[in-house]
Formats: sequence, structure tokens, C-alpha cells
Amino acid sequence: MADFVKGPAYRTPFGKNVFLRSTQDVKVESYTFASGGIPEETVDGEQVKVLQPGTVVAKITSGGDTGKIGVFSAAATDGRQTAANIVGINQTFLPWQLTERDVEVGVVYEATVTQANCFEYDVGDARIALTNGTRDAMNGVSVQMIFV
Repeated sequence: MADFVKGPAYRTPFGKNVFLRSTQDVKVESYTFASGGIPEETVDGEQVKVLQPGTVVAKITSGGDTGKIGVFSAAATDGRQTAANIVGINQTFLPWQLTERDVEVGVVYEATVTQANCFEYDVGDARIALTNGTRDAMNGVSVQMIFV
């Protein structure tokens, strides 16, 4: 007699975030993203560092990774918590690479983007939707975004 055996535990949907509203007039700069510039998260029971497109990034101004970038985070103490250090919005999808090393990424500094699809990190190092305060601060520095 045949029996039924339930398959493997199904994974949470995982994929690339789309944040650009338009691909016209997008200006991108290349930066080195520090592997220590993003908190780990649990994906399928493993601790990994996932960098999604649409994440606001800022310069690291102190410590061993000075000159590189990391996620804009209120919990940071190395310069990434300062709005004046924001360089733009990450365009590169890195689903695991930062767990092992620093990686080159493309950072958008001028474009039309969907604010609801952009992220920053809060004081608990949790990924949250881009706040209006950060959005306004970004356009006060060398970043020129149109948010829709």
C-alpha cells in the first residue's frame, strides 16, 4: 500500500527587491561594501548577510573599514548612522557573499525610486521601510532622488 510522506520544509520566498521606478537617467557609482557593514539575518535556519537592492547605504568613517560603505543604520557607531554620510541606494543583490568577504556594489545616487521598496536599519538592526526623515535627509546631501 502506498503511503504519503510530506516533502521538505518549504522555504520562505526569497528574491531580488525592485526599487527603481524608472530605468531612465539612473546614475550609479561603484563602492566597496564592507562585510561588517550589515547585520546577519536568519534564512532557512542559517545566519547570512543579505544585501537587498533598495537599501540605503552610507560611508564608514571610523574603525577598520573606514572608506568603505555599509547599510545606513541608527544602531551603527562607525559613521553609518549619520545622514550626511549617505551615498545613495544600493543596486546590487548579494544573497550570501557578504558572509564571506567585502564586495564591490553599484550605488544609485540619482534616480526615480519607489519609497515603499527602499530600506534602512533601525536601532535594533532590523530592516525597516525607508522613513520620511531619512528620505528628506538623503536629498539634503549629494544624493538626488525622486520618491514616488
